[in-house]
Amino acid sequence: MLLLQAEKNIIMTFKEVLLKLHNRYVYATVAFLVIILFVDPFNLFEQIKLQNSLYDQQQQIEYYEKELSESKQYLDKLKNDTATMEKVAREQYLMKRDNEVVYLIETQE
Repeated sequence: MLLLQAEKNIIMTFKEVLLKLHNRYVYATVAFLVIILFVDPFNLFEQIKLQNSLYDQQQQIEYYEKELSESKQYLDKLKNDTATMEKVAREQYLMKRDNEVVYLIETQE
């Protein structure tokens, strides 16, 4: 009998829950959460968009830093290595030595 009475006291009905939540502190907390999550210019959704944008920009920064370092290495190679310099001159600018003939063969792809 005592056990049944304890279970009844533990389980509250919906009306009892509403009556317990019917005070100014709950209203103030709910209003604060609504304002912070939805109304504020820096609301939750805006923060998520900004976080995603920041992540994308960080990925771009890493990509461009990698490209920059590769370009610097290639430029250093071009300045100091005569074989690389000659290779670029022949392939990209179609330069040749005085006693050579260059034939261009184009393929259809």
